[in-house]
This record gives sequence, C-alpha cells and structure tokens, in this order.
Amino acid sequence: MNKYLSLVVFSVLLLLSGYVYQQFYRPASVGGFQSSGRQVEINMRVVQNTWRWQVDTIQISHNGEKGHLQTFPPIAEQATIRIQPGDKVKLHVYNEDTYDHGFAIDVFGVNRRLFPKSTTTIEFTPSLSGKFNFYCSVPCGQGHYDQVGTLIVGNGENARVMLSMEPNDSFLCYEFKNQGVAFR
Repeated sequence: MNKYLSLVVFSVLLLLSGYVYQQFYRPASVGGFQSSGRQVEINMRVVQNTWRWQVDTIQISHNGEKGHLQTFPPIAEQATIRIQPGDKVKLHVYNEDTYDHGFAIDVFGVNRRLFPKSTTTIEFTPSLSGKFNFYCSVPCGQGHYDQVGTLIVGNGENARVMLSMEPNDSFLCYEFKNQGVAFR
C-alpha cells in the first residue's frame, strides 16, 4: 500500500474514532460547554507582603455590551470567585510585590508568571464545573503555600459572578438576567 494512502486512511480512522468517542463515550462532566457569549473581566492583585489575592473589580460583558463595574472592599481572607461554565474569563493580575509570583489553575492548563510591579493578563474559558484552587506557582517566600484562592464554576440559567469571604459565606453578587442588570 502506498505510504500516502496509508497516512490518509490512518488520519480518517483517527478523526472517526475521536468523533465516536465524543458522541457516545465521553462522560457528560468532561468538556462540552458551549460558549455563553459572556466575558467576565476581573481585576485582582497580589497584596504586597501578605501572600494573598485581592479581587478589586468584576465586570461582565454580554455580546460586547459591558455591564456595571462592581468593586469590592479589601477582605482579610483569600478570595473565592464564582462563574458559569462557558464564560470567557479575563484576569488582570497586578503584582504589588518586588519579587515574582505565579498564577495557576492546573485543571484548565493555566500557569503564568507574575512579574513584580506589573499587570499580567490571563485568559481562559472553563470547560468543567466544580471547585478549583488557584495558587501561586512560583516559590515566593514564607507565605507561599498559603497563597491560594478558589474558583467555583457552577451551573445555572443566569450568569453569576460572586466574590465571597469564606468564613461567614457573605456574598456580593452580580447577575445578568436577560441582559438586564440586577444586584443582590
């Protein structure tokens, strides 16, 4: 058999097996989220000499129309961010320290170095629902192992972005309902 014909047959079989897997065998909990058309833009920072994350603002865009910019007061605990599957996340992380940090969420393949006194933009679209830790991926000092936060990707009809303070679960919530804005 001609080597080119063998390559074409192999390619067709490979593509066909991927299609069969996706249609009939892939678990429902893995991938498969359609884009929601929303972009969640989050401004956060590494607070100087504290080894913690601070979310400053969250803004949701839907089909190019920007929603209300929500700002958050500084909190003493690590941030928890809640979003919906299919939302494109755009993080702008400012490193206030004079040394490097990192930002990583292993399950989504996100791992970026945060250079001192500069802003790094990180973009990804979650493909799984669940609770995932984000953490500093660059050894940065005595509080390195405490520099963690939580990203919760949940299901629901309405896009929601929430920032919570874990100890008492008080939430600040921003919602899009049928392209209308509501605070709760």
